[in-house]
Amino acid sequence: MILSKVRAGWLRFQQMYRFSDRFERFELIVNTAHMSPIERHVTMAMATNRHAVYAISYAHWRVKRINKILELYGQDWFDGKRVLELGSGLSDIGAFFADLGADVLCLEGRNETAQMARLKHRRVPNLKVEVFDLEQDFTNFGKFDMIIHFGLLYHIPQVEEHLAQCFSMTREVVLETVVCDSDDPMRIELVPEEKDVIEEAMHGMGSRPSAAFVERIARENKFEPTMIATQDLNVGDQFVYDWKSKNDGDLGGWRNRRFWRMSSEAEG
Repeated sequence: MILSKVRAGWLRFQQMYRFSDRFERFELIVNTAHMSPIERHVTMAMATNRHAVYAISYAHWRVKRINKILELYGQDWFDGKRVLELGSGLSDIGAFFADLGADVLCLEGRNETAQMARLKHRRVPNLKVEVFDLEQDFTNFGKFDMIIHFGLLYHIPQVEEHLAQCFSMTREVVLETVVCDSDDPMRIELVPEEKDVIEEAMHGMGSRPSAAFVERIARENKFEPTMIATQDLNVGDQFVYDWKSKNDGDLGGWRNRRFWRMSSEAEG
């Protein structure tokens, strides 16, 4: 028993040493590369920050969601369009569509991530990042051709009011969220979250609406929701979109998610 503990401790030490050695090499490369001070700062911050939004799994997830939007709309659709990204985090998705020619506004609740987004994407044309609490009324930001609404809804307690604001501002919404496993169009559960964690609810209370709840609100606001539950959106078993409903009320953790394209039924 003692020998096994010693061996386990030695293995952990070796792993830490190897990581430390690799990181020192990475740091040396960054600090001797031909980078501007801002580029060096952003690179080191991205490599060392332990929040999930900086993780490689988020980058993989982001690629999949961008690919799905491109599949639905095509690249040319975005040229000259006005796009709003809500809960934008590091604003990588908004920056991508700005680079395609859209005029993009990103609203992010956390000053830390908004500041990093501005530094990271400072050379992207037509991109603006603002700090804004999305539990408040954001309709004063005006009208948009599309709202991108990813990874935010389940951090909002007042889902119905929040979605109504979205639908009043645009004709196209692409939305993905964690949902509870229920067919009940009135089912929504409030879920306490850690307000000090930058990926969670700013004021400590999130929600888990059912997919049927989200679709009901869309239709009440004269939007037709088209659910896209395809395997190509999945990121391993971490974020899953093609899961089979059991109608058992499961709150989904962070795993059980749904993705929609929502289009206005109004003419013009």
